[in-house]
Formats: sequence, C-alpha cells, structure tokens
Amino acid sequence: MGLTVSLDMGSEKMVMAVAGESGGAPKLAAIKMIASAGMEEGVVTDKAKVRSYLDFLLKEGAKGEPVEVAHVALSGKSLRVTERKVTVPVQRKIVKESDLARADKRCRETAEAGENPVLDCFPAAYSLDGGSPTRRPLDRSAKELTVTYRVYTASGNSRQELEKMLLDLGVGQVRFFPAVRAFMEGVGVRNRKERFALVDLGASHTGVLLFADSLLEKEAILPLGTETVDTDICAAFKIEELRQARKLKQDEGSALRSACRNEKVEIPGLRKQIEKRDLAKVIQCRMEELLEGAIFQLQQAGFTDPEAEILLTGGGSRLADTLLLAEKLSGQRCRYAKARGVQAADDVLSAPSCLIALGLLLCKPYEPFEEQTGWFGRLFR
Repeated sequence: MGLTVSLDMGSEKMVMAVAGESGGAPKLAAIKMIASAGMEEGVVTDKAKVRSYLDFLLKEGAKGEPVEVAHVALSGKSLRVTERKVTVPVQRKIVKESDLARADKRCRETAEAGENPVLDCFPAAYSLDGGSPTRRPLDRSAKELTVTYRVYTASGNSRQELEKMLLDLGVGQVRFFPAVRAFMEGVGVRNRKERFALVDLGASHTGVLLFADSLLEKEAILPLGTETVDTDICAAFKIEELRQARKLKQDEGSALRSACRNEKVEIPGLRKQIEKRDLAKVIQCRMEELLEGAIFQLQQAGFTDPEAEILLTGGGSRLADTLLLAEKLSGQRCRYAKARGVQAADDVLSAPSCLIALGLLLCKPYEPFEEQTGWFGRLFR
C-alpha cells in the first residue's frame, strides 16, 4: 500500500500532509508548506505554477514513495453550494440510522442528476412528519423523516485540471472534498454535542462555521481576508511591495495595540523605522473589521452564550494577539482549533495553517447505503 497525501491549496500557501498506513488513525509522516501563486479563490489561474508547486511538494513529502491517493480540498469559486430537502418514510415508525442513510442516498442520487459532480452532502436540519426542525431525530417516533441538506458540487474546470496534474505526477487516485468536510473531520464534529463555532481567517476570505449536535448549522463565507492587512500596512507606511508588508506583519505585528510595548521596529528591506504601536493600530483596525463580521454572523444565529467556544484557524489567525482580540470582541472563549484523530506532534496538530490538510487525511469517500431485502434483511433491519 502506498502513501496518502492531502492538499490544502490557498491563494498564498499550499500545505501537503503525508500519512502512512498505521492500522488505525492516520500517522503523519511529513507535512510541507510553501508560499504559492497560481490559485485565486480556489480556482487555478496559472497551470504551470500550480503544477510546479505540486511536483515540489510530492517530491519533498513522499520522498520517492508511491502515493496511492491524494485528498484535495476545494473551496471558493471551485464550489457550488445549494440546499435540498429530502423526505423518506420511516420504516419501523422509529427513526433509525438506516432511515438517515436512505435519506443521504436519495439526496445524492437526485443531486447527481445535475450537471456538476457531487462532492458531499451535509444534513443541516431534520423534521418529523412536517413538524418543527429538530437536531436529534434518532429513536423518535414518526411516519416520515424530512432532511434539509447542504449539497456541495464542483464548479468550473479546476477539479479536472488538478486531477490531471496529480495523475500525471504519479498519484494513483485523486479524491476531492469541500474544505468544510476537512474542518469537520479535523475538529471531530461527530464526537461533539455542544454548540461551537469555527472561524477560518484566510488570505482572501473569512469563513464562519457553526456546529451543534454534529450538524453544520450555519456556514458563511465573507469576501474579505487577512491579505487586506498587508495592503493597509503598505498604504499607512508607504511600502511599495506587499511581501515587505507581509513580513513586517508576521515578524513584528500584533492584532492588539494595547499588548505592544512602545518601541521601534524596522521595515524589512528598507532603512526605515516605525513605532510598533502604530503598526499594531493599523493591523487592529482591519482585524477588528474581519472578526466583527464573523461574530455578527454567529450572533445572527443566536450564538451568544459566553460559555460557548469559538475556534480560530487559518493562516491569518497566527498573527500575535488575535485570540485576545477575538475574546474581547465576542465576550466568548476563544482558542486555536486542534486537529483530532491524526497521530502527530502536538505543535503540528495545533498549527492553524495545518487543520485542513490534517482533516483531509481523515476524509473517506461516500459509501452508499444498501437496503437489505428478503426475510433475513427484514429480520435484522
């Protein structure tokens, strides 16, 4: 058996995780991250550049070992999300796992009749006999079960282009999943009953996910990301190159001005110094805007409990004091998301930039539910 690799391909970076066979939870063999170009909002804009990055990551991560399968996250404009309702009869008048599985199968069958390939379907709400929505239908009596799904389909040509690149580079099989599936697997949504939120601070967007009782209750993608901080720094301190502003932000920046000491810092590549608190003031203004947008989305869904938890992830959340600012604005507990279910060092599991790649290692292809027939099937159904 060969290796399994996973790919998180963002606008500014690519992350590849490599796992070998372990007989249980995936065992991380390597994780590689590089700055990248050629992808914008999930769409391939420069095939040559993307292929060269993939080639580099495969050579560095797999070290010549055969790669059996690659799991790739799709997001942004490479995805189309729709809502679909499916109603199925409850076979034994008490809702069981088999009823949920039949609803899943019917949802996929009807969705696959469309033009674009179906990547995944997530239940967002259940209702019994046309009544009010419920998050816990199992073992309740009903004649009919209605499930509201969020259906994710591939959009555009990026999926085919990425698949061809990876197959040409020697990967045995390529599977695609929406990024939200990687988040759900990474933080172990199935094992968490409490209501909690995940905020993904990406370069070009801010993702907001709300979970409750293993369900994806809300998903919102806000069109601003932390790359706007870099442009703000350029404008404020008359820096011409974004890479200089980005390095200044990463090396000396803070999301909270009050947490900074009064000292001067040097702009990379320029013989110019600025006050660290002035830098933090510029950064804080934009980070407040991004976080307040995410928090507003959560408050709209009634997520206001001060004991409820907000998990931060994404490369933008690595900025110093982002957790403190998020707690100050939300009044709720905030911490970095930590990947579960993968055998790896603790610092890797807690790294905000690695969550999607690690979660992808846990993703599995959909297996359709097979209805048992005959007297044997009826007896044990």
